[in-house]
Amino acid sequence: MSDSAMVDSSPSTLEALLEDPSLGAKTLMYRSAAVLYEAGSPAEHLYYIHEGQIRLYQVGPRGEDRLVEIYGPGNWCCIEALANPASHPHRAVVISRAKITLVPTDPFLKLLSQYPSLVVGVIRCLAGKVQSARDEAGRLVFDDCDGRLLKTLIRFSDSAAASPAPGGVDLHITHRQLAEAVGVARETISLALTQFRRRQLLRTGRNRLSFDPDQLRRYLNPPAA
Repeated sequence: MSDSAMVDSSPSTLEALLEDPSLGAKTLMYRSAAVLYEAGSPAEHLYYIHEGQIRLYQVGPRGEDRLVEIYGPGNWCCIEALANPASHPHRAVVISRAKITLVPTDPFLKLLSQYPSLVVGVIRCLAGKVQSARDEAGRLVFDDCDGRLLKTLIRFSDSAAASPAPGGVDLHITHRQLAEAVGVARETISLALTQFRRRQLLRTGRNRLSFDPDQLRRYLNPPAA
């Protein structure tokens, strides 16, 4: 489960919260490729995804993008806005036609006391983001490119960009997007994927990778002799 998913996914609890008049939430439809918000724009809302897919990008000093997260139906995007930052640190882009509810952060925090099960979810969600950030920092320090790539594939195998397939999952992603996520050149990713294909760790298709996440985990952590 994504760390952006609330623990209490009960439709009645969630619908009661989103439909509470004092929350001031509004639900909108977005076309594919629409920008949900830009890096540097005011961080005033949470975004609950009913339909579609959102990808979050870190924007570099020269305007380059790095894919950091993929959200889908049932996920909350920009939960970190509850930490009261002045602006968004990322750019959020709609990948497929999406239905999203915009939830103002201040009324949301005031209403949480009436929905205690959601309080637990928010705490766990934010704690998960802290742990993910620590894990990501560790990968950059301790893992080589192949290790970071395999761990990225495993992480995205549980995202909205993946769908069940015989023998594992199909991950719908391009080499360029993987390069953004791992933080290396696209050519480096293409070479690494070719080597993994030769080792029969995955299969490649047009904007699609097919693999068994458990097989990748075993490859990364072989059993002790």
